[in-house]
Amino acid sequence: MVLPTSLLKFYPVVRSLGREAVASLDDAKRLAKTVLFLWQKSAFPHLAIRAPYGSSDLLSVERIQKFVSWLEGQPFEEAAYWLASAYAYWVGDEVRSKQALYFTPPKLADRVIDNLVGRGASLTSQHWHDPACGGAAFLVPIAQRMSCELTAQGFPPRKVLQHVEKHISGNDLDDTLLEISRQFLLMALYRYVKETNYLPEFKLEKGDGLLSSHDPLAAPDVVACNPPYRKLSAAETEKYQFLFQDVIRNQPNIYGLFIRKTIDIVKPGGLVGLLTPTSFLSGASFSKLRRVITTESQPLQIDILNDRSTTFIAVQQQTAITVLRSRKAAQRPTGTEIFVLTDACEFATVGTSVLPNNGASWPIPRTVEDADLLLRAKGWKHRISDYGYFPRIGHLVAYRDDRPRFEKRPKLKDQTCIVPIVWAGDIAVSGFEHGRQHKLDRTDFYVEVSKPDHSSVISAPAVLLQRLTSSDQAHRLIACAVPRTWQAIEGGFVAENHVLALIANQDSVWSPELIASLVNSEVVNRLYRAISGATNVAVSEINQMPLPDPEKLMTAILNKVDIEKAVRMAFGLG
Repeated sequence: MVLPTSLLKFYPVVRSLGREAVASLDDAKRLAKTVLFLWQKSAFPHLAIRAPYGSSDLLSVERIQKFVSWLEGQPFEEAAYWLASAYAYWVGDEVRSKQALYFTPPKLADRVIDNLVGRGASLTSQHWHDPACGGAAFLVPIAQRMSCELTAQGFPPRKVLQHVEKHISGNDLDDTLLEISRQFLLMALYRYVKETNYLPEFKLEKGDGLLSSHDPLAAPDVVACNPPYRKLSAAETEKYQFLFQDVIRNQPNIYGLFIRKTIDIVKPGGLVGLLTPTSFLSGASFSKLRRVITTESQPLQIDILNDRSTTFIAVQQQTAITVLRSRKAAQRPTGTEIFVLTDACEFATVGTSVLPNNGASWPIPRTVEDADLLLRAKGWKHRISDYGYFPRIGHLVAYRDDRPRFEKRPKLKDQTCIVPIVWAGDIAVSGFEHGRQHKLDRTDFYVEVSKPDHSSVISAPAVLLQRLTSSDQAHRLIACAVPRTWQAIEGGFVAENHVLALIANQDSVWSPELIASLVNSEVVNRLYRAISGATNVAVSEINQMPLPDPEKLMTAILNKVDIEKAVRMAFGLG
């Protein structure tokens, strides 16, 4: 498990303490600073100079004292992580979401640093920077490792502190987190501070890491960052448009801009270690970013963490660790090593991938077998269009579509056209069922449209896929055919936007049932899992997905070969 094992004990204590901070954001800050002060007073007395302003009513609260005692019983890095996470809980959902306060578990921070050191980063001679330093999840272990190596080289304590002081830096927007980070760094280096009475002034600056300027002559040698993850508003996108126009497409996620920023600020030939969602590996909205990454840096290594539930608190996204080297002019692209986190919480190598530099999705194997499959897939040129089908996202967006909707088909009025709504819950590998009560107790199964041939109505043969799936599911692609008899009786249907339809061209010889079986096949699902890093099934990824030779597949099917075996035969997999 990537999260510290004390997770279950953390929640009850923090929820209880939350009662002390629910009134305002200022109260949450005051509570976090009080906990930090009491922790220092008990375990790091040379740092506990004075109690935070306005904390007198909290210092003797028994629940707070118990939380401090609990923190003292945890390894230091884990205790720091839990206090930062507690602050994120206390500020409330709105602030936490807006500032993307989701912190890096120590095991993942160690993995990022290990990867960087393994690629040549020095902890004794190079400057390390974090442009979104939050609770110092990277800076603390970097400072600890740096001090240990310097001590081993014979540096006296004061020189150790002065060296660390000059060789780490960070930015963050939250002044409370910056203050907590400063204190965490002092606590991590406490033995040196206590011995010398020297308090380093770490370069931790308040400000937007995306807008901060850096002197090229003083650029960091190494950047380690777990950037915030959230979609930017239109106003925010406009704010960053000029500086990041080469990576912005559609509604960007802020972490994509941070990836771009890290490449900008690191020295030529310097290293970047990133902990991000996997969604940038695929999907049209990140195509410009992928092109920039492969043009201006070398992706040396990508680690895939498949289990979202054990990675971050309150984050439902698959995670990747990426190591880039800022490209020197003479360097040429090389293969990227891929590792996967196993059930035993160890990273296993699954091969090397050569990433396309044209903005296309990056094929990333999830297992050793997938590495071989992707190598073979380079020669597979057929796509869904070769089967006479094209993908289209459902038209109806429930919360903003104001057309009349009905639980049952009403009696028709003059010139009124009513068609079924197909929801994602109607779709299953086992087949299509309109009105299937899938988790939601829906009451709107029909919608009024202006005319039978309205652009939102699908009347051609079609296969439907659920758009929201995850790596946890056996099938990433969940598809079923729309029964032609039902479709003919209903006169077409409107799909909601959590549905992706594969619609047949007039000249397609492939039935929806065969296409659904192909899409649901084991090999195609493995291929899709390797080219998709997002939870959304995207049109661009469906169009890019390699498929078997249609003629070979049809021959196998006509010879009554089982569909799974037929797909493998048509792919040339035996």
